[in-house]
Amino acid sequence: MKLLSASLLAALVSFAWGYVSWMLMGWHQQSLHDFRDEAAVAEVLKANATHGTGIYTLPFPRKAVSYADPAEQKSLNEAHEKAKSEGPYLYAILRPGRHDWDMNSSLGWSLGRSFLAALILGALLHQTVLSFPGRLAFCGAAGLFAGLVCIFPQHIWFELPVREVIVGMADYVIEWTLAGLVLALFLSKEPTERDLR
Repeated sequence: MKLLSASLLAALVSFAWGYVSWMLMGWHQQSLHDFRDEAAVAEVLKANATHGTGIYTLPFPRKAVSYADPAEQKSLNEAHEKAKSEGPYLYAILRPGRHDWDMNSSLGWSLGRSFLAALILGALLHQTVLSFPGRLAFCGAAGLFAGLVCIFPQHIWFELPVREVIVGMADYVIEWTLAGLVLALFLSKEPTERDLR
């Protein structure tokens, strides 16, 4: 019961931080850019997004037909590398058609995500024997881990700009340090003299 209560409170802190981070601070939005002729780009995307909603990349790495000789695949690979290095390069989530977006549903999913993450982190923290600063550092380190796992690979493989890497990772560290304040207050065990020997 203690774990559930602490996780729920931590989830509320995590959820509140998400509002501050995305709606008030604006540090995520500073990375967004527009196209010069948005209507023209939208028409091109709609006309060429043949697989519906999904992740699209430009240039796309083409595969030779199964019976083709290795020289054809080599030629396709070289053409792809040349096009990728010369640009333009794009890696994007694309929805070519209509979607009725529901803010309440998204907020519910977001709170649920915060609760599940807080529950997992709380369960891990509950197994430790750490001082309060140690418990807080544990939660902050979990945020750093999340950033390294979720954000940094986008920089390595998909050219996410360094600024966005820093902002994204800082966001996770701050979120789980703040939520960790709640978890650290209610969970885990203070070390005894025996533990410190």
